[in-house]
Amino acid sequence: MKIRAKLSLLVAGLFTVSLGVLGWSLVALQKRHMAYDNADRVAIVMNSVERAARDALLQKDDVLLVSYVKFLQLQYPVLAYCRIRWVSASGVRSLMVGSEGAASLTERTTLVRDPMDGTRKVTLAVGIDQGKLQERIDDEMRRLTRDLLRLFGIAIIVAVLFADWFARRLTRPLAALSDAAAQIAKGKLDVRLQWSSKDEIGALVEGFNHMSERLEDLDQLKRDFVSSVTHELRSPLGAIESFLNLIESKSANGQAANSPQVWEYFGRIKANVRRLSGFINDLLDVAKIERGKMECQLKPMKIQEVADEVTQFFEAKCKEQGVALANRLEPNTPEIQGDPERLRQVLVNLISNALKFTPAGGHVWIQGESYREGGQRYLELAVADTGRGMDEEDLRRLFQKFQQGKNVQPGVAGPKGTGLGLFIVKSIVESHGGKVSVRSAPGKGTQFLFNLRMV
Repeated sequence: MKIRAKLSLLVAGLFTVSLGVLGWSLVALQKRHMAYDNADRVAIVMNSVERAARDALLQKDDVLLVSYVKFLQLQYPVLAYCRIRWVSASGVRSLMVGSEGAASLTERTTLVRDPMDGTRKVTLAVGIDQGKLQERIDDEMRRLTRDLLRLFGIAIIVAVLFADWFARRLTRPLAALSDAAAQIAKGKLDVRLQWSSKDEIGALVEGFNHMSERLEDLDQLKRDFVSSVTHELRSPLGAIESFLNLIESKSANGQAANSPQVWEYFGRIKANVRRLSGFINDLLDVAKIERGKMECQLKPMKIQEVADEVTQFFEAKCKEQGVALANRLEPNTPEIQGDPERLRQVLVNLISNALKFTPAGGHVWIQGESYREGGQRYLELAVADTGRGMDEEDLRRLFQKFQQGKNVQPGVAGPKGTGLGLFIVKSIVESHGGKVSVRSAPGKGTQFLFNLRMV
């Protein structure tokens, strides 16, 4: 059974039950009201009979009492009979007005004295027909039940129509979500839903749209990653194959294997092998991070020594690009708690990015500044450059796996990369108990900062 049908049945059922409870309550209240009304009618009959008897005594007219009792029988059918007993100085007389033939009778007796002559009095035994009282209640209950059934029948029809409309309105976005999910399953990831309300359905639609956007981003990310991996593997492998073919060609031509040109080819093969090895190591590091297996062996160390090694490593590349690279850390910088190999990896990634986006004539440098926070001393390291900088959109994409900004485009120095470096940097720094931040603006360079605990 569909949700719409269930909702329709539920709403209609609840409305019907509510109407049933309301109808039962109305019938019970009316029945109680009729019981009170019957009691009032009986009291009226008794008062009327007593008043007629008193008037008859004052006027010394017994026929007046008998006539009035008969009149009351016509007006109030519940008055089955009235047994009248006159007592006076001249004797006692009795008269029966009506009959005792009714099945259910209750008798009420009252005594009325002549206010002018204490020897004259009338005893009245009034028979109340309970069957007539109950019949009156039953007639009213049947009438009320009939009217309520008519009214509730119309109300239930309206309730069913309303329940169907309400269920359609409520399940319309769910049906749209189902259709959109089916389209996404077929690969159409740009599906979005529109819903203006701010209720739970609106939140569900908003969450679905966010999921759809995320799936589209992940699909694009997958395509970019495949493209990057293909490029990162194909480029160095193609270069290695080309240089090996050149070496083979020269050897076949009788050229000496130890000639300078052959050694140059070997050097380029080595560089491409190093590039492949670095790419594979990045993938392995990401896998370790995902499994929570990224381990850092923290110990007291001098970060300026690691910075010197990294700047020397990039010295040749900086000269080739015409970029000045400097280590501005003081020689007496205090020791920190860190893993030298992992921090070397952090600096290599950050400087590699800086060189990639810094044009010829630009500057890249490493600097540090100590500070105290919460009783603990920290060293804040920064890798800064005078490159093209980043806008807000690119800044939001940083430190995510396989994500690269719009600045990654033709004309950027060096390989395009895979978008893993900053993700690894962030994970390594956080495993040291530090945080990574970035300051950048288009055309004003970029500064990556991270803090480390000092010894």
